Amino acid sequence: MRSYCRYVLTFCVALLAFILTGGESCAADSLPAETVHLQADAMSYDRSSGAYRADGDVLLRRGNLTLQSESLVWDSLSGHVSAEGDVHLEEPQGTLDGERLRMNIDSGVGVVEGARVFLRKDNFYLTGDSVEKTGEQSYRIRRGTFTTCDGEIPSWKFGASDLKVTLGGFARGKHVVFYLHDLPVLYLPYVVYPVQTERSSGFLMPSVGYSDKKGLQVNLAYYQVIARNQDATFYLDYLARMGLGKGLEYRYIFGRENEGQMRGYHISSYDESDDRYALEWNHYGFLPGRVRLAADVEYVSSRDYFEDFGDIAGEYNKDQTKSTVYLSRSWGKTNATAQLQYIQVIDRDDDTVLQRLPEVRVDVIRQRVGATPFYLQFDSSSNYFWRKEGLKGERLDLRPVVAAAFRPWGVFDFSPELAYRQRFYWTSDSEEQEGMPEITARLSTRLSRVFSAEWGSWRKIRHSLEPEILYRYIPEEDQSHLPYFDRDDRLWEKNHLVFGLTNRWTARREKTTDEADYLEFLYLRLSQAYDIEEGRRDLEPEDSSRHPFSPLRGELILRPSRYATLDLDASYDFDSDQQDLVRFNARGTIKDQRKNALSIEYRQAKEDEGSAELEYLGGTLTTGLLAPIHLRYEHRRDLLEGQTLENLVDAEYRAQCWSLFLTYRDRLDESEIMLSFSMSGLGRFGGFSRDLESRN
Repeated sequence: MRSYCRYVLTFCVALLAFILTGGESCAADSLPAETVHLQADAMSYDRSSGAYRADGDVLLRRGNLTLQSESLVWDSLSGHVSAEGDVHLEEPQGTLDGERLRMNIDSGVGVVEGARVFLRKDNFYLTGDSVEKTGEQSYRIRRGTFTTCDGEIPSWKFGASDLKVTLGGFARGKHVVFYLHDLPVLYLPYVVYPVQTERSSGFLMPSVGYSDKKGLQVNLAYYQVIARNQDATFYLDYLARMGLGKGLEYRYIFGRENEGQMRGYHISSYDESDDRYALEWNHYGFLPGRVRLAADVEYVSSRDYFEDFGDIAGEYNKDQTKSTVYLSRSWGKTNATAQLQYIQVIDRDDDTVLQRLPEVRVDVIRQRVGATPFYLQFDSSSNYFWRKEGLKGERLDLRPVVAAAFRPWGVFDFSPELAYRQRFYWTSDSEEQEGMPEITARLSTRLSRVFSAEWGSWRKIRHSLEPEILYRYIPEEDQSHLPYFDRDDRLWEKNHLVFGLTNRWTARREKTTDEADYLEFLYLRLSQAYDIEEGRRDLEPEDSSRHPFSPLRGELILRPSRYATLDLDASYDFDSDQQDLVRFNARGTIKDQRKNALSIEYRQAKEDEGSAELEYLGGTLTTGLLAPIHLRYEHRRDLLEGQTLENLVDAEYRAQCWSLFLTYRDRLDESEIMLSFSMSGLGRFGGFSRDLESRN
């Protein structure tokens, strides 16, 4: 048994001061904001200074703050605390351990010697001979380290003779050494970098790589927060065989739901005549008067830009860009739109490219006439077609529609439609017009049945059968006198019947929420067209037969779960002399909850003569089975030409607080390898020139 009694004092500061001062009153405005509880083996009070001294297993609590030490002096008037011996301070934000502590428990400002600080929010660790908290989110470390890694020997850390850290801002260090585990690998006399994963200004992590076209690559970037609704990123890339790349990306969000981004990139080539640049603007929002504004603008100096910096399939062989600025406004059932569209051909000089400057549409959507089964609709458009060389002119297209909706015997849906297409032309050469009727009629129905099921979480399955017949008619008219700007200038004769049969299988799954969970796990549609005119055409001497049937088209979508999908789209020509598969597209994906995934895509198409014009195979595999190594492999191959278009291997070594990325890309005309490093709290950076195109 200990030779002295243990004092356990839990008190309200104001009440204890009242007792020890012999009943002298305390001013109300001097009362502390929160109750302080103090517990120790021994404690004394200095009446003249208002200081309490506690020794032996000291515990101080104030709100959410807990402080433990071997000895402690607390000034109840100023809030200053001095503690020594196995100091441990804990708050909701984190913990602090050290040999000695001096701080103000009201403001939280203070200094700890022999300190180790842990901040929970972003898993920050600060250690040093002394760690001084200079503000609510700022620290100064003398001869210390900074990391976001757990463990006595962290995977990485920064050491510095003098390190200032502001959460939500920067870490600034003098005589900085970067360590992998305990091995010093890099020295820098001065470093500034952001120290959190949230939005804050600062330098982003660089990346390095090598390409047989670009040579050695070093990518640098600086991120700047302009305001709560605006930010920008500045890019600087060194490409040994090309030159110096500079980029700027500006992002914004304004009122009226306006948001967008502007990007620009320029390569200063060693050969000034080979400089390249790209500009891009994407915007969506509203102008006053609820006028919607959308913009998708892109411009590049030459096709070489896409060849050198395009990384997405089908992008680096792009031969044109399309820029569109779009305005729209709705008044009830009336919609008005206007757009400017400019096409830039970048692989050759072509002054005959047609531009729509502008195109204006006014449409009245289908609306019912009183209580009758009839509906009225009106579509209209006005286009001004412009080009540097060739025919220019204006086209006004008017299309009134009368439609109806009937339900014979309560079983079928019958929807006839009569439209009249009137086109007016004004060109520098002539004025022309042409009017033609269009007739469409659709007859369909739906049959369905529900079956009970006990397959896993599936409880009921509904099968619906939806047959339909569609008739289309456009008379044969000579339209050769009309100017030709696009396909809407020639309305080809149609006298077709289209037959379709759609099957849907939908499962009702066991409830996981208050609402029933439905999954359409199988969709199958078969359709084929019959040309009435071809079917009754008189045979010419050189013709052996008629071919009125189009290829039979089959569409299959299989989704047995959220982790597996299979989409098939194929057309088989039974009616031609070749009787062959003329088109086949397939895409399948399977994945699991651990982000392992495999997707395969296959496309095949044939020309009218039966010879293949496209055969393509692509696939992507991602896996974490080798964790902490995560892999992604992409392959694209032109089966028709028998050549591989692209191989991509992306490997990530993912540790608790950092990741190392190694990317290898092999294309027809270039091989490239890139290395980038990501540290928790500091982020990852890749080349902007690539990023500009990969977002399209």
